Amino acid sequence: MADKWGNVEHLQREKANFLTNYGKVYGYGGRIDKMQEEEFSRLKGIVYLDHTGTTHYAQSQLDAYTRDLQTNVYGNPHTRSASSRLTTDTIDQLRFRILQHFNTSVEHHSVIFTSGCTDALKLLAESFPWEDGSVFSYLEDNHTSVLGVREVAAKEGATIVCVSEEELLRCSNCDDKGTLQNRTMTSENNNSMENCEPNNSVPCHFPAETDTFQGSEKLDSGNATSRSSGPSHLFTYAAMCNFSGRKFPLNWCSKIKRKQFSLCEESRGQWYTCLDAACYVSTNQLDLSCCEADFVALSFYKIFGFPTGLGALIVRKDAEDLLRKTYFGGGTAMAVTSNGRFYIPRPNLHDRFEDGTLPFLDIIALRHGFDTMEKLTGGMLHVSQHTFSLAHYVYLQLTSLKHHNGQPVAVVYTDTDFDDISTQGGIVNCNLLRANGDFVGYSEVDKLAALHDIHLRTGCFCNSGACRKYLGLSNQQIKDNYQAGHVCGDDKDLISGQPTGSIRVSFGYMSTFEDAQFFLDFVQECFVEKSPNTTGAMNGQNEQYYNTELTLAPNVQSTNEGLDTKDDRRETEVNTRSTFATTSATLKSSGLKNEPKKQADCLQEDHRVFLEKEVEQKSLKDQGLDSQTHSVRDSERSVPQSTWRKEEPSGSREVRVPAQRHLTNIFLYPVKSCGAFQVKSWQLSARGLMYDRDWMVVNESGVCLSQKREPKLCLIRPAIYLTEGVLQLSAEGMKLLNVSLTGARMGDVEASMCQSKVCGDRITGLDCGNEAADWLTRFLGRPCRLVRQNPDSDRDCKIIPIEDLVLRFRGNLVIDSGQAYEEDQWSEVMIGQQQFQSRGQCSRCQMVCLDQATAQRSKEPLMTLFQLRGKKVPFGIHLVHNMADTEPCCIQVGDEVTPVTMATD
Repeated sequence: MADKWGNVEHLQREKANFLTNYGKVYGYGGRIDKMQEEEFSRLKGIVYLDHTGTTHYAQSQLDAYTRDLQTNVYGNPHTRSASSRLTTDTIDQLRFRILQHFNTSVEHHSVIFTSGCTDALKLLAESFPWEDGSVFSYLEDNHTSVLGVREVAAKEGATIVCVSEEELLRCSNCDDKGTLQNRTMTSENNNSMENCEPNNSVPCHFPAETDTFQGSEKLDSGNATSRSSGPSHLFTYAAMCNFSGRKFPLNWCSKIKRKQFSLCEESRGQWYTCLDAACYVSTNQLDLSCCEADFVALSFYKIFGFPTGLGALIVRKDAEDLLRKTYFGGGTAMAVTSNGRFYIPRPNLHDRFEDGTLPFLDIIALRHGFDTMEKLTGGMLHVSQHTFSLAHYVYLQLTSLKHHNGQPVAVVYTDTDFDDISTQGGIVNCNLLRANGDFVGYSEVDKLAALHDIHLRTGCFCNSGACRKYLGLSNQQIKDNYQAGHVCGDDKDLISGQPTGSIRVSFGYMSTFEDAQFFLDFVQECFVEKSPNTTGAMNGQNEQYYNTELTLAPNVQSTNEGLDTKDDRRETEVNTRSTFATTSATLKSSGLKNEPKKQADCLQEDHRVFLEKEVEQKSLKDQGLDSQTHSVRDSERSVPQSTWRKEEPSGSREVRVPAQRHLTNIFLYPVKSCGAFQVKSWQLSARGLMYDRDWMVVNESGVCLSQKREPKLCLIRPAIYLTEGVLQLSAEGMKLLNVSLTGARMGDVEASMCQSKVCGDRITGLDCGNEAADWLTRFLGRPCRLVRQNPDSDRDCKIIPIEDLVLRFRGNLVIDSGQAYEEDQWSEVMIGQQQFQSRGQCSRCQMVCLDQATAQRSKEPLMTLFQLRGKKVPFGIHLVHNMADTEPCCIQVGDEVTPVTMATD
């Protein structure tokens, strides 16, 4: 991990200091490094910091589960065969094991299996006896899945009350009689936490194994309170906030049931509590012998990574009779008639509520998850201490980072000082700041993190209440942001300079110090401004580099599959440029040979060739560069290289804009994410350049592969031979592969239909056969196939705001220009006699940093582009051809380019 920054001494020094302070609670007695090597080798080389989203499964966990399935025969539990009885008995044993993990038993609780925590909350919402007079109250810091309960409750006549922690504890929203006023979703002044001060006086504390949660009482064998007449009410909150990692007191459950809060003391009827424990149980021990929650919802993949799609609703025995169920199915009935409404449900709670056949093989996998977790860590107490030590370290280091002017680098969203493990979990949530105090958008951080193989989470994490509270957003601001185009899960990170979300770092039981330190080094390297007029990516730690082509004028980057847009109706990317190395390519040939093709005749006059050379020499001269500055790759690759040099003291550079602009390069990318194919002239169609991105490589699941997932794709060189009617693929060490341009058609016997998804859009494709699949599989070392988009289908062009476009593709057209980024202002472009309309700027992603000759990834040019162009990293524009008729038409190198510039304010 240290060699990523090339400073092993720095890592060793920081780790020694860390172990001095946290060595007693970090790493399970020194076993963490061996655990990482043996159990999580697949994480080598990446920094995974989204354990609240999902943690990862251990290798021995999967091995044990596989042996179990290979050894035993499990049958459907609804039959009476030996294999069925084995399944039933195993599931019953696992119910006991689950309750044992939470320090309770079948005498006090029941386990209902669900598809996850959300499904458990939905089941509770639909089964709770809501009526007029019922109250559903929930804490502001809650997951969206809890907010959904209110819709069911409100439909049945319940009153909805959302409270902040301050209001719950301090009664800050009471009337003259001391009664808390109901706050519904229509209130504009609700959920305010602006005056709530965190408790900064608690010393750092790691509990001993005998410690219990503060203020908790042991359960009685009977009801916590006697049942009273009147409607039933429900209060729901998260044991740990998935936004900030704040742990809320578990003894609130008993206080709510005993009406010790003003929220419930005046209400008639019985109060029940539901604990959303999905985030909490991933790294903490939930002791249900001390916590009086009537209902607990959780997901198991949060604890040990596998299986997914399996959760549970744990119900206290004295609350079982409360739940009502209407639908029944599968094995939930003891007796039922088909031509009447006679139905007798099964007596056990889980038998009544688990409709249909359980996912019994997934449930069986739980045993191996619990066994592996216990074996590797020694128990959840050690997991809690381990993850908290990492979060505490990151918090202290992050809050101490300063820019050159003393301004903080980060604002951390927390109600604690990370001093007490009983109030804070292994989550650090923050936003980064520039030296002038402006926020850095989380999308910018996300893109650079991906470039450094850091996996973290950005946005609001399905917790709008916490997001609203910590970011200081009002309800009206959230509505205004939606009107401005921001929706959950998008990358619209700043509106009017204010963040719409944040950055979350969360640790799991296999996280290491190296993960934490690498994230801190990443922030230091990329975002700490060391001196005025510099930012982290170009600060004093590293020598300053920049791309002369980026600072003088845009250019097609040979690595650019990384353009973001949702439109794959052949939008063509155009870049302006000051200098470009010309390479040869083939348009036609008279015969196929197992050697690189010579440049064929193109549809242009000799004066076109002369004009191209003249433009090339003029561009080189204008930049003060000679023709030897660029290294030109061979014609088979047809991909230019960028010129990088150390930054020199710069005065004013004179950039001359040519009197005329000309098209200097045309690139095709027949196979998505594979190499470029350069031509002098090419035919246009209603979908753009003919054969451009007609093919794609998919994995065995039908998922389209890009260079993000498979960097070696860039080493595959495609070429189109029109005379022979073939697409030819070449790669080092491989025989040439010829694929017919016309063979895969609807109705062909050998062509099979398949579907894939390209940047969010589902498309129909035609499989190109086993020969192509075998060739790709051998070269890439993984099962994959070649698929051609169905020529008879088309994806409509989506005219949507450019910030929402997410399709990644590389440049097709290169235009000479002495003015950098002037294409940003173009609305229409005439290339020769052909008219194109601009669809806006192209946003770059980390794929621009993949060397197309070696498939090696680096930080440039994305880092430099961030500094020059801002967080969306625009570079080039999308063009759509305005085809007036169906007659064939083409463009060619040397065509004059006449842009129409948009009016500016």
